Amino acid sequence: MKPAALLLGLVLAVAGCAQFGLRETALSTPIAPSEVDWARRSGANTVSGIALMKAGGTSYTCAGQSANLIPDSAYARARMTAIFGNATKGTRAASLGAVKFERDDPLYVSTLRTTRCDASGSFSFARVPDGVWYVTSSVKWQGASQVEGGSIMQRVDVRGGRLVKVSLP
Repeated sequence: MKPAALLLGLVLAVAGCAQFGLRETALSTPIAPSEVDWARRSGANTVSGIALMKAGGTSYTCAGQSANLIPDSAYARARMTAIFGNATKGTRAASLGAVKFERDDPLYVSTLRTTRCDASGSFSFARVPDGVWYVTSSVKWQGASQVEGGSIMQRVDVRGGRLVKVSLP
């Protein structure tokens, strides 16, 4: 029975490394300009929302923090998965610390859109072109012994000149 358990452990370890390798490859492969050119255009959509977390009966918002709108690409999907565990919707606790990347792809940086959350934790992006985007922000506050809250993300599909409302988390 021990050889079977050892073999199973080896298979799982190799599978885990293969999965990590896929993520690493996507993050180390530069974004092709054609993959994000659409995101540089002006569109007829608006993405607006609010970012807030509740703890102990108190609501905390992203007030004063950045909200980001990031165009979908293989690089962005791999990055969201590395940070949030998936590329659909997630939260990363502040206590886990920031995920460090060796360097950001220049196209990733130049195609993301950033705005500030207002005093109520609301944000808005106007003139957004049709496509799949990631909305990210952070909600953090000082707890009794450490920073609480964290970073939050949601994938949105924006099409047809409409208003898309997002509630993070």
